[in-house]
Amino acid sequence: MNWGDFMTLKFKNIIFISGLTLLFLILWGISLLADTPQGYSGLGATTDLSPDDQVIAFSYYHDGDASLYTVPVTGGRAELLAEPEEGTSYINPVFSPDGKNIAFIKQWDENEEPFGELMMINIENESIDELTSEGNHVTDAAFAPNGKELYLLQSSVYENYSPIASEHPHGFDIFHLDLKTNQIEQLTNEDAYEMSDIAVTPDGEQIMYHSYRDDDILAFYSLESEMENAFVPKGADLKESIISSPALADDGERVVFSGVAGEDGNYIYEGFIVDLNTKEAKKVTSFNEHVTSPVFFNHQNKLLVTVDENFAGAEPANGYWIIDLDKEDSRQWVEIKMSEKES
Repeated sequence: MNWGDFMTLKFKNIIFISGLTLLFLILWGISLLADTPQGYSGLGATTDLSPDDQVIAFSYYHDGDASLYTVPVTGGRAELLAEPEEGTSYINPVFSPDGKNIAFIKQWDENEEPFGELMMINIENESIDELTSEGNHVTDAAFAPNGKELYLLQSSVYENYSPIASEHPHGFDIFHLDLKTNQIEQLTNEDAYEMSDIAVTPDGEQIMYHSYRDDDILAFYSLESEMENAFVPKGADLKESIISSPALADDGERVVFSGVAGEDGNYIYEGFIVDLNTKEAKKVTSFNEHVTSPVFFNHQNKLLVTVDENFAGAEPANGYWIIDLDKEDSRQWVEIKMSEKES
């Protein structure tokens, strides 16, 4: 029997909207778990570039626990920077503006509930400082341009708001940390369903982050006015309003993110750059795979992106690639050699 013969337009719309909502929840859940599959060994999704564009900081998982590594941007032997205790992972590394420190998240589970603590490591002597107390769930952090402050996202709730969704962190707000006094101040009272991928504009006046409110949005929070300016990126090649892992350019005028570029129901994620003046997004990668966690170079018109060649599989197959935005279809694989223990 042909469903179109008896389904009303209203019922079709309900089915369509419900399907999109379910798809979003599934993909959002996958993205949250992408860096922590059970027993996974391999490259993590998130990376960062040193201020001089010479070094990549990344996480590498061994039997489900992630250690912190660095490697030259040209590839080569990875250097272990910090290894956590069993059952703990070091994720989401972020270089300080002077390149001397890396902030990161120490993540672990207790009674199947995740916790996250903000940490910072001195690259030269490898000493580690705890910047927040245990019992919180810090998920992301970003340095202010002066290097003396950090802004972070913290969740206050871990539950499911829908019977078809699994439990995830919710109740997000932005916090400010003064590295001199180690004082933490809550800046917002959004209690947001979802916030991620925090960044600070080059002038230090706004906080950028990604959130979800019926559509995925890019938001800019003014530290002076305490007001938010948000928008949904649009573009000819952007097939759905489902985006993730946005990152801000050093010029403060562009944001790169992962977005849906597939046609005819094929959800292929590519890298997009949105011009913050026009709000128009343009596709800049053509992997036909799952492109995520893009990062702008600081002094070159290039991107560092993570490509998962097994997005639909049980475990990721992540690799890091460099995209030269001045050359059409330019891509260079970053070959990383791990020690025998990891590989």
